[in-house]
Formats: sequence, C-alpha cells, structure tokens
Amino acid sequence: MTDNLGILSEISPVFRPYIQCIYQDLKLGLCKTKIDLERISGNVEGVESQLRVVLPYCSKKLKWEVIFDPSTPWFAPDFRFDDESFLSNIDEENLNKEVPSLCQWNSSDPKALCGVLTELIKLYKFHQIKKLNEDDNSRASFEYSALLGNALTTEQDVEVWVGGHIVEFMIKLKVNTSKLPELYNESIDMNPGIDTALLLVRYPNSTNAELILSPFLSKVLGNITLPLMHQSGVLMDYVPMITDLLNSKIQDIVNNDRLKRELLAQLIIKYEGAILEHDATSAALLFQMNDFHWILQIDIGANFPEKSPILTLRSVYHSAKGKPKSKILPSCPHTNFEAYIEQQVEIFKNECKGITASHPILTLDN
Repeated sequence: MTDNLGILSEISPVFRPYIQCIYQDLKLGLCKTKIDLERISGNVEGVESQLRVVLPYCSKKLKWEVIFDPSTPWFAPDFRFDDESFLSNIDEENLNKEVPSLCQWNSSDPKALCGVLTELIKLYKFHQIKKLNEDDNSRASFEYSALLGNALTTEQDVEVWVGGHIVEFMIKLKVNTSKLPELYNESIDMNPGIDTALLLVRYPNSTNAELILSPFLSKVLGNITLPLMHQSGVLMDYVPMITDLLNSKIQDIVNNDRLKRELLAQLIIKYEGAILEHDATSAALLFQMNDFHWILQIDIGANFPEKSPILTLRSVYHSAKGKPKSKILPSCPHTNFEAYIEQQVEIFKNECKGITASHPILTLDN
C-alpha cells in the first residue's frame, strides 16, 4: 500500500485523479480485489505519465501499462498488454462498440479510466472464451459448455483463462450467507466480500480443485477439505456438490448460534439477579451458597452443541498467584444441572480452605 501511494504521488496532477479512482474505488474480477500499481521498470522520463496496473483475473495478475501523453493530456491513454494477442485483430468499429469509454474519452471525468478498464476486462474475458472455443474437442471446452447448461451457474459466474496447454476456470459459488451478518455484524466492514466463495479448477489436472474464500468466510468456516473430483467427474456435478457442502456448513453455524442464544436466554431469565455480564457466547453469574460467594463462568464454544459449554468456578475471596482462585469443571451435564453445580461448589469451597484470603473483588458490588 505504501508503494502504491508513492506511485500515486509521482503521477502528474493532471492524470492523478484517474489513477486515484482506479486505486481507491475499482474492484475487478470475481474476487473483487483492489487494483495494484507498479512503476514501469527502467522508465525515468515518463514516470509522471506512465504506470503499470495489476488486475486480478482467474488466479492470474494481468499487468497492463497505461501511458498518457503529457503534450495532449485531454487524450485517452494508450495501453500495452501482457498478452500480445489481445485486441490484435479488433477493428475500430468493434473497439468503439466494446470499449466506448475509451473511444469517447471524457477527460473531465475522474472515473474515465475506471470505465475503460472495466470494459477491457470484460472484452479480455470474451477473448479467453474465444480461445477456449477454438478447440471444440477439448475436455475443458466441453466442461465449460456443460457447466453453463445448468441453472446454478451463469457466464457472469465464471472467469476463463487459456494459456499453452492449461485452462483455468474461476467459478463463483452461490453460497447463502444472508444470516451471517446477524452473527458477525461487527466484522463486516473489516471483511468486504462477505459472500465470496470461489472454486478454481485447472485442466488437464482438474482433480486438484482449490477453494478460495473471502477473509470473512475463511474465518467463519475454517479449513475445508474438498472432496476429490475424479477424472470421470464433471464440473456440472462437482460445482453443485461443493456449493451444497458450503451451504450446509453455513447452516450448521447459524443453527448452532441459535442454540447458544437460546441456552443463554434461559440462564439469563432464570438467574436474572445473578448476572454480572454476558454476550452471545458467554455469561458470568454471581452466586452464594452457605455464606460462600462464587462466580460461575459459562463459555459456549464454536462446536456447541456437540461439545458441552465450559464451566469455570471462581472464588470471590481467595486468590492464587495474584489471580482469583478458579477451577474448570470436568463436565456439563444436561440433567440435574443445579445439583451437579452445588456438589462441585462444595468441593471447590473445601479446596479453597487454608488459602490466604485476598481482598474482595470490588467490581462485584457494582
């Protein structure tokens, strides 16, 4: 990021608004990654009017040079592409049709370059699809056509890249994340692209499919091991299978969160006067039994209800090594809960005997 800002500061003020706009606002590709900037190596004289933009596409980073003419700053920039075959055979009529923002360049619009790059990326995708379709007998060409034949995937959901003997498909999976903001709304601003789940498949080695999740979904779902796509398998079957796998995991998370909230709500209602603090996954309650005051800490983990909540007893009077004396209970029974806690508190109380009493925890009286 620091290098990008340095490059921006070197660009002439005449051209800087175009570059600032693509750097700050433009997000391209299925992954919606921000644009990166690079200096053109060895270029000293044109540093104020030339740079390289790094654009996300499939698993690649396209590096296109943008070259303005300082003597005619109102003219559209020239481009130099890292794929020499791109636009090599396009005529003026088709260029005007496919890239109108370039042919009708508006030098007073800071978003002018954003529009050109958006249209060029779209045209680059068509260029890659054309290369794919030139080999009608290839396995990848068949897979692409068959994939678009189902209702789950559209042409807008797939990026295609053809290079040498390798073909890549980047496929956007239709995951249902509508309930996740309710669980993780504090993280949305920090993790844009909340619903982004992509599948990267390469031919001829299609068995090595990769799952690419946005930072948010990666945090929520954790590590996911994809089932192998066998050589005889087809994308039109594999994509729905992986989509169902992700949606099932997301639904499990939503269901588990509902059960957590229901459990905590029951505790809060039943022991309303004892609540010290609570959030969506934990609660601390202050009790007394036989003139012994103690705190019950309940922590509900991500694996609930398969894994029981963690119960911790904490003394108000006793400390060990400068911290309140505490004990993690070995289990959390679903039946006779109160009787179990009373039994464990009595044991804990006896364990605390003989320990030098410390000052009371003053915050409990607040």
